[in-house]
Amino acid sequence: MKFLKYTFVLMLLFCFSNSLHSQRLKKGKPAGDDRKETSNPNMPYIYKNGFSNYEVIKLITVSNKDTSAVYTLKFNAAASAMYTKKILFDKFGKWTTAVPAGDNRNYILIWGNIKLFDDKEELFTVAAHGIESREEIFSSVMVFDSKNNDCLTENNEYKSEIITLFTNYIHKINKDDTFYALYRTMIN
Repeated sequence: MKFLKYTFVLMLLFCFSNSLHSQRLKKGKPAGDDRKETSNPNMPYIYKNGFSNYEVIKLITVSNKDTSAVYTLKFNAAASAMYTKKILFDKFGKWTTAVPAGDNRNYILIWGNIKLFDDKEELFTVAAHGIESREEIFSSVMVFDSKNNDCLTENNEYKSEIITLFTNYIHKINKDDTFYALYRTMIN
């Protein structure tokens, strides 16, 4: 039942909303092993095992008269929009649910009831997404605790730990392409 709620919220956010607004809340500094120059004036550099900055964004959807908000952690100018998906796959295995993100070639992958932190018993649901376009490239996550609380809100107790965790994971991303092979079978 929880997954239906997440699926519904994600579909509202990415597919069926009448309007979508974002509010940028915090930016991190560039971080990465290797900065690669691009020919894209909107994004002159991308970062292997890194990102130009991170930001926590509040996404607001308005559908009919209902308003929903969810926070997402975006890692901008990462070398791959798939970084957060790959990290979660490498750490927790195959995703629980895949939700189409507007086309048949890009999915929001959701991992349910996972233990993000070794020193905490809390189980989380994490949705990973990313975009590679001429305008932007980012890899992102949305994180909810076992009580369906959005863990990236300003005062959430897990927010800073989640940012640190995913930042560290991106810096240590490996070259194994098992995830990419499995993901390709889903979209083909």
